[in-house]
Amino acid sequence: MKWSPISAVELEALVGLQLSECTLREREIFAQYRIPFRLAAIERSGEFESVFVVAMHRSVAMYFEDVEEGFNLSPLRSDGSIARPGWQQWSLQEALNGLVFLQPE
Repeated sequence: MKWSPISAVELEALVGLQLSECTLREREIFAQYRIPFRLAAIERSGEFESVFVVAMHRSVAMYFEDVEEGFNLSPLRSDGSIARPGWQQWSLQEALNGLVFLQPE
């Protein structure tokens, strides 16, 4: 099976599905930090590709890692690229809780 990056339409459907599994409070938090999907460069095995950033809280981006098929958190570099790529396979709910509750003040 050949891998291809997730499209914005596919990601929108995935976010909608996973939001339906979140609590009301989590959906409110996501609405507060959600941004229009935007592409950010990410380095994978020495090559630069793109991922979609879906939310921002302070200087931390929540993005969808489509190779691992999960959400991740990372600060952004000054050029808008992912500073610390993660390989988590978090659900939207898990990443959202990390974005809001695990970030230092």
